[in-house]
Amino acid sequence: MQTQKLFNNFAIVSILFTALWYAAPQVSENTIGLVALVVIFALGMPHGALDIIMLKTLSRASACKSVVSWGEGKPGRRLAGLVTVYSLVVVAAFSAWVIMPTLCLVTFLIIGAAHFRHDWQQTFTKPSWCFGLIVVTAPSLLYSSQLEGVFGWLFVPARHSVVIVLMMQVVTFICAVAVFYYWLKGKVETRKVGNMMMLLACASLLPPLIYFTIYFCVIHSVYHTVLIKNKMDMRWRELLAVTLLPMVGTLVLYAFAHIYLSDLNGLANYYPLIFIGLFAVTVPHVMLTYFCERFLGNVSGNATHSISS
Repeated sequence: MQTQKLFNNFAIVSILFTALWYAAPQVSENTIGLVALVVIFALGMPHGALDIIMLKTLSRASACKSVVSWGEGKPGRRLAGLVTVYSLVVVAAFSAWVIMPTLCLVTFLIIGAAHFRHDWQQTFTKPSWCFGLIVVTAPSLLYSSQLEGVFGWLFVPARHSVVIVLMMQVVTFICAVAVFYYWLKGKVETRKVGNMMMLLACASLLPPLIYFTIYFCVIHSVYHTVLIKNKMDMRWRELLAVTLLPMVGTLVLYAFAHIYLSDLNGLANYYPLIFIGLFAVTVPHVMLTYFCERFLGNVSGNATHSISS
């Protein structure tokens, strides 16, 4: 699957949002947070809703049966077991953040880098990690104060937030230098260096939540959805049937929440729990993707036609 088209779309959307951001009146943090959450949940829902499809397929895989012993000869029982484990991991991850927010934030950043590095289709391991790390650390370059504020309402102590943001800046610089080094060595394509520069520009011009929302919805969610769709041999109609209800349900839920709370300031009180919930579902999602690649084979080679056509 060639992702250059997705990065081209990312560039177009970033330019449009940058123009809107600097031309529009001042927008409050609460409004940015609300819009980002709705868009991530609604447009990113196909990407997350496919987890149940992966769980079903994994429960029937012969390689999985040799590892998971319960429910022998009963795929339904094995699926129920996998769903239970998935749910327990969500609960454990959410509880861990409440107890150890700093450690979980650092873990979240590392998990994100590991997950996003696949979006770049980089053959060599070290450059792929550089790209993944830049995705999650780039906003720290010019929006350090805003990032510290975001981390603050995620229960991370202020002194820890300062250190984490500083380390993110250092990581961004080191990774960018490393990418240029690998480019000179012929291990990174020129267009990927261009994509990295475009990403850094977007992260420097737009607030962190807007930047991440664009990257997640335009590149990562689309890429992952097409990969899994083709691996599971699904039609677009089947994919829509699986994901349409959760997408609409999410928008309806936010509409009722907004009406019930009557103002954005009331809704803002729930932001930390919602973002921590995103972390909690990300952990089993990344684990599930890893196990599917291990037991079902690498999914990265099956979507070239769908994304390029």
